[in-house]
Amino acid sequence: MSTEPGTTPPEPDPYAVASRGAEIRLPSWMTGADADVPLTRAERFRMVWSRQRGKRHVTLVVLLALVLIVGTTVLGRVTVDRVRAAAASASASASAESSPSPVPLSQIGEPRDLFVGTAGADFAVGEAGIVLPRATAQPPFTAREVSAALAQVRAALVQARLALPMHVGDADPFLTLLAPDSRAQIRQHFDDRSFVHYATRIDSRAKVDEIRVRGEMSYAAFTAEDGVPGLRITTEYVWMYAFDIPRTTPGPAGIASIRDRVIWEISRAEKLPAAQRGPWLISAQSSTNNLDCARLKEGFFTVEPWMGGPGSFQPC
Repeated sequence: MSTEPGTTPPEPDPYAVASRGAEIRLPSWMTGADADVPLTRAERFRMVWSRQRGKRHVTLVVLLALVLIVGTTVLGRVTVDRVRAAAASASASASAESSPSPVPLSQIGEPRDLFVGTAGADFAVGEAGIVLPRATAQPPFTAREVSAALAQVRAALVQARLALPMHVGDADPFLTLLAPDSRAQIRQHFDDRSFVHYATRIDSRAKVDEIRVRGEMSYAAFTAEDGVPGLRITTEYVWMYAFDIPRTTPGPAGIASIRDRVIWEISRAEKLPAAQRGPWLISAQSSTNNLDCARLKEGFFTVEPWMGGPGSFQPC
């Protein structure tokens, strides 16, 4: 369309549309014309980073909050434990400095160490107190034969003073350890109650909580009148028995003790009949402390009832 000079061209019609034959050109981002152009690695990374940025921020905030909470809890607990430990240590130290530890007394249902303040405090418990000496050759006995003889006597001591069968009145386990020919004579000791010098039978009305032992064993070779060589073994021990007593009774008043000296002989087994092989109990002596003497005469070993004062600790 043309205009004449001097005249103003008309304004274009804003609502005019292209004619049917006119070409309409759209930008490439609308047509997808550039979709075939591959993205570079940096462009793909930026796209992913941009899409996930919000989620990463939330996750990071949550993790930081959890770390802060856990750290605060652990630190608080450690601090509280240290404060409590320091307070308990200070309290225990102050208590120990203010008053000495008393001799332990039991409460109802709780055991106590009756040996505190007695000689038995340092004694070994039970069989541990029967320690064999070093075995050396005593011609004609070899060191091995001496060791075997000492072990036989030790077993007899255990059965006589520590084992339950003897405590309740069964002497057979002890007698079977002796030479067969000696058993009949020793069995008579349980009839006349002379066994108390080397064996212990507990009164059925009493209860022993613990037995402590200390002593020694010695040996030497000898020759009998018939010319048979033998080994003489001497045992000297203190046996301390802790009886169950009322908690109001002083601990040492529950300890009954006996000191014995027993001589055993073992002949060399070579050329001996089987009935004569094994330990022979030759003699026994003993002294007691804090035993019920009336019951001891009946063959029973039990502690003297506590009456107060030193009279309760007199020997029989």
